[in-house]
Amino acid sequence: MNIVQSIHVPSDHVPLPNLSDQIGGDISHELRTPLTVIQVALDILSSGKLGNLSQQELRMVDIATNNVDRLMRLTNAIEGEPEAQTTFLSREALAQLRLERDLKMALIRNEFTLCYQPIVSLKQYEILGFEVLLRWQHPELGTISPEQFIPLAEKSNLICDIGTWVLETGCHQLRTWQQQLPDDYDNLRISVNVSSRQLANCDLIAQVEQILQETGLKSSNLVLEVTESAMMENAVTAKKTLEKLQSLGVLVYIDDFGTGYSSLSRLCELPLNVLKIDRSFVQKLNSPSGNQVVQAITNLAHTLGLEVIAEGVETVEQFLKLQLLGCNQGQGYFFAKPLENNAVTKLLMNKY
Repeated sequence: MNIVQSIHVPSDHVPLPNLSDQIGGDISHELRTPLTVIQVALDILSSGKLGNLSQQELRMVDIATNNVDRLMRLTNAIEGEPEAQTTFLSREALAQLRLERDLKMALIRNEFTLCYQPIVSLKQYEILGFEVLLRWQHPELGTISPEQFIPLAEKSNLICDIGTWVLETGCHQLRTWQQQLPDDYDNLRISVNVSSRQLANCDLIAQVEQILQETGLKSSNLVLEVTESAMMENAVTAKKTLEKLQSLGVLVYIDDFGTGYSSLSRLCELPLNVLKIDRSFVQKLNSPSGNQVVQAITNLAHTLGLEVIAEGVETVEQFLKLQLLGCNQGQGYFFAKPLENNAVTKLLMNKY
């Protein structure tokens, strides 16, 4: 029985409109605001109102003042002729600047949405849970791929705020489904990806506790997915955080397993419940080496007492091979594409 449903799959490429005028204004605005503050501070320092400065300190103030003046002249030039002054930036660089600026407002403007991809038992062919997938619907550029905006969010530290929103929204949605549907779905799980910055955030554990309390969701219904690289980035802190989360009853999955550089000894030490086989290995199941890698990961997981989920299952051949190799769970287009919440409600009500 196939639960695949057709939805729009976002393009990985965002159209790049003519942004020179607007970006020119953005650059001048971003420069002028802090420069004005710096100018005032330098004027106060040089006036002696905060005390007399040494000759060396006065020279440093003069150098800073000259640099601020130069940047102010650049700002004035950009405002006077933005298109000419921003030609030193490529079309792609201009679009990137615009994207970074808009990302800061996306959460406030409610431009983010969530989709949910089913995780299915390969034995009983039942839905066990859903992985939460973040989408950004830009008001002008349309749907923007996470591959484009997640790195920007991580670089600007917005990822913690966005991650908290995803966690809250996903848990609330699962609790809503449980309340709408029969008790058969009390054990459904919601899987939320957690970045390395979130793992390093001392508030993560308190946030999880608060969200579980507010939603009434059981801790065993919540899964946090962490990549190998995120775990290894700060292994000591990550281990402590994940251990505390597991003590709450929250499950921990290691995502995209096999693509990182974690050692087997370190893997044995980490508090985990499930290994997720990266889609790149699933796509190579038609080759002997691909079969061997998936078999090796599955055997390793079972030896460690862990479950295995195969990502990116797209064909019946992959589905059958994964069953033979001992992989008990899977997700991918063969079962369903990422679904909006109302589509998930219909899917569950139809008891696929």
